Amino acid sequence: MAVATLETLFLQLLTQLERSSRAERRSMRDEIRTLELWRAVIGECLATFFYVFLVCGAHVSWPGYAEPSELVIALTAGTAVATLVQCYGHISGAHLNPAVTLATLATRKVSPLRALLYITAQSGGAIAGAALLYGVTVPGHQSSLGSSRPHEALGAWQAFGVEFVLTFLLVSTVFASRDPNRNHLGGEGLPIGFAYLSCTLTGLPASGASMNPARSLGPAFVMNKWMNHWVYWFGPVAGGLLAGLIYEYIFDTKKSTKIRKRGLEDTDRESAVDDDYEDPEAKITKYASVPQGPNNTYRSQQPLYDTTTGGYHRPAANTYS
Repeated sequence: MAVATLETLFLQLLTQLERSSRAERRSMRDEIRTLELWRAVIGECLATFFYVFLVCGAHVSWPGYAEPSELVIALTAGTAVATLVQCYGHISGAHLNPAVTLATLATRKVSPLRALLYITAQSGGAIAGAALLYGVTVPGHQSSLGSSRPHEALGAWQAFGVEFVLTFLLVSTVFASRDPNRNHLGGEGLPIGFAYLSCTLTGLPASGASMNPARSLGPAFVMNKWMNHWVYWFGPVAGGLLAGLIYEYIFDTKKSTKIRKRGLEDTDRESAVDDDYEDPEAKITKYASVPQGPNNTYRSQQPLYDTTTGGYHRPAANTYS
């Protein structure tokens, strides 16, 4: 009997897995045929192209001009991101960054197909942006074209830690600024741009403040500089994944609201159970002293606090491009 039950459960599990697999394949097949997906992919490619061109261009020195300062590079990164998010945010979400895309994939905000196409487009756009920058700069003054590399006094794992922490903050800002269940003071481009600005100021001397695998891939591919390149993939991706998961399952306002409501309901339920077991003599104080009705029956007083309604509302669905 037990064997038959296990076989039945196993067959049911296989059936459910097969159905979910078919539904996912059907959904991806339908998605790849939509014009919206390809518009978003092109938007990601163009946005990353401009981002790499601008940020890496800020690292290039020109004859007759002083070397670019850290403040100039950080301001370029922050304002470039704010501008591109404003331009392409409504088209693709303006991830500009494989670390952001993988974080949204891990939290099931984008499909695996969309994430794969986004990362491919971001990588291609980054290489194209770095290649164009190389072609328009003065020969002999390209330097490393803004290639990401750790400080000579730091090891690879120390640079990994810097990229991990900075990208954690960056992705947390992206998720928080795009949370539809919180009050927004303005557009999402400004806080994300400020996050890039502050993180670049902090991380530029240590690791180059990439925080973006595509941004590091472009100049590395064009200049053929691959030393410690793994740091700028694994560090940002690991930090971004952790930040996305923590925000989605701990800090998300929609989920925290549900938890608070559940806690209030549990408290009310426990109070009701306690009321059922209180001293019968104490129940006398719950009734009014004035008889009501023709049979001298007593009416129960209303509770001081109405727990049937609360200040919570069902938040809107969380949609990410």
